[in-house]
Amino acid sequence: MNDKLQIQISIDYIEKHLHENIKLGEIAKQSHFSEFHFHRLFHKAVGTSVMEYVRKKRLSEAAIELAETHSKITDIAFKYQFNSEESFSRAFKKAYGLSPRDYRNAKREISRCGKTEGTILCRVA
Repeated sequence: MNDKLQIQISIDYIEKHLHENIKLGEIAKQSHFSEFHFHRLFHKAVGTSVMEYVRKKRLSEAAIELAETHSKITDIAFKYQFNSEESFSRAFKKAYGLSPRDYRNAKREISRCGKTEGTILCRVA
């Protein structure tokens, strides 16, 4: 199997296991490479470290959940393997420039907008 296919298999594994406490060794095992070699290949192919990719992917999925559900922020933080709401909020704000609560409120405000004949109309709350 070629390296790109092995990296894609590992990415598929990561995306299936975002809610679990996955480790570099477990991900590398999916590609049948040593941790060191896998990390080097992954970084070359994706442009970021393996665990940074995992963190960004978790934050991305959490952002979707914040926008589309009424789940508690704490529950979302724990679901995506953050140790506390505070650590989740810090990471989220660093990635998106808004706290999870502000992001959720902004997304809900946008979703109240409608489009009529090429014009976007928003109701002000």
